[in-house]
Amino acid sequence: MHRFLVGATCALMLAVAVSAQQAGALQTAATALGVANVKTLEFSGSGRNFSLGQNYTPADPWPPVTVKAYTAAVNFDTASMRQELLRDQPNPTMPRGGGAPFFGEQRQIQLVSGDYAWNAPAVAPPAPAEAGRVSLNEALTSVGQRPPAAPAQPAAANQPERMLWLWATPQGFVKAAMANNATTRKSGNNTEVSFTVGGKYKMVGIINPAGQVEKVQTWIDQSIVGDMLVETTYSGYKDFGGVMFPEKIVQTQDGYPTLELTVAKVTLNPMVNITVPDNVRNAPPPPAPTVMSQELGKGTYFLTGGTHHSLALEMKDHIVIVDLPNNQARAQAVLAKAKELIPNKPVKFVVTSHHHWDHLGGIREAFAEGATIVTHQSNKAFLERVAKTPHTLGPDRQAMVKGKARIQTIADMGKLTDGMRTIELYTMTGYEHTGDMIMVYLPELKVLGLPDAFTPPPQAGQPVIAPAVPYARALYDNIQRLKLDVTTIATFHGNRMTTVAEVARAAGVAPATN
Repeated sequence: MHRFLVGATCALMLAVAVSAQQAGALQTAATALGVANVKTLEFSGSGRNFSLGQNYTPADPWPPVTVKAYTAAVNFDTASMRQELLRDQPNPTMPRGGGAPFFGEQRQIQLVSGDYAWNAPAVAPPAPAEAGRVSLNEALTSVGQRPPAAPAQPAAANQPERMLWLWATPQGFVKAAMANNATTRKSGNNTEVSFTVGGKYKMVGIINPAGQVEKVQTWIDQSIVGDMLVETTYSGYKDFGGVMFPEKIVQTQDGYPTLELTVAKVTLNPMVNITVPDNVRNAPPPPAPTVMSQELGKGTYFLTGGTHHSLALEMKDHIVIVDLPNNQARAQAVLAKAKELIPNKPVKFVVTSHHHWDHLGGIREAFAEGATIVTHQSNKAFLERVAKTPHTLGPDRQAMVKGKARIQTIADMGKLTDGMRTIELYTMTGYEHTGDMIMVYLPELKVLGLPDAFTPPPQAGQPVIAPAVPYARALYDNIQRLKLDVTTIATFHGNRMTTVAEVARAAGVAPATN
């Protein structure tokens, strides 16, 4: 993508390769937006961004966070872009829904150049894992101070999204359309412009009679919803010191806003020199997922080794797995480990703790496996959609085998039993992180398994950040409400398990005595 677009820069600036059909709308846009004179561009403003895949229920929009300051610097000649966001969470109570909890200000610096994407060191280290796969709001969050010499972190999985955002900017879209033999057709009074970038990514834009780019659509691969629509709309064009640019930008992913900006300043042709760090350029491919196991009791295995954990439970003639998180590769590794630990039995049930995308990232492997998905009733329609979403940009096993959407739902509670062993399932109440969190309770072992409500700090006795306190309180209250006799809590994040007493201390309450 990088080499092609850079190589075509001179041609596209002069519009040499533009066909007669394209010349009308595209040339009008190129003139109106000053494309031939725009080599670099910087725009800044404020607004909100949103935690993709972290809504309270599958029918809700993504949770918002205030962006006090946003700056994007683009070099179209080198196909590179730098985004800096200063996010603000002044209230220790997070918005309803998920996302990495933080308190105060949080700075994110995200870059792309050609085939490389990376995150620059921010002022704070990562928070407890909960962000999963996010878009313009990757979680580089928490409190404390990052050492100033910390290296840039490769973010290869975000390269297509960031590069497509670069070419979705109004001037970038026109440049890319000219370089990639775009086709046009009338759409009412407007013109629809379509082309493919890098031989893979389709882009469709709407240009109005004034030559303003009003909307850009493109599609990226997402492990759950497949070919995911990313749509950016522009409005309120005005002259920012010699360059026409929109005052309002709204970007949506999978139908809900992920970025809303009010642009306050645009600078034409500033110095934008983005160099790929050596550690990013020379970074090896990500290693295959590693799954480690800890036996919590006969036929009960805690599967760790990544940012997100799972449970594998042996039943009389089958296996039950709790959570296939992250992505297809992690899910395949978890399934393989479960079958290794519990041989000669099929995976019959996969329990989803909740619908957040970081914990649901490998769910299509469960469909392909032929397993029945056990989930809260509010997720049924969403999972039925997930089972059949097109995955042309990143084909997976489900795309090939087209496994049936076998879904079993629960409301407040449910059970899985083989006549000898019983797995109890309870939906948390009063929990603002998500409305469908299922706690998995194993009464014979007094083990409770779930993610997110409490992630134990690396060392026992360390306090949790303020936004995590109400989550811990909700977990403690639910254990008491259900009168669960819990000895061990297997949390699906962090490096150790925990106890009810530690959760109570984090929640600021005295542990109940039985």
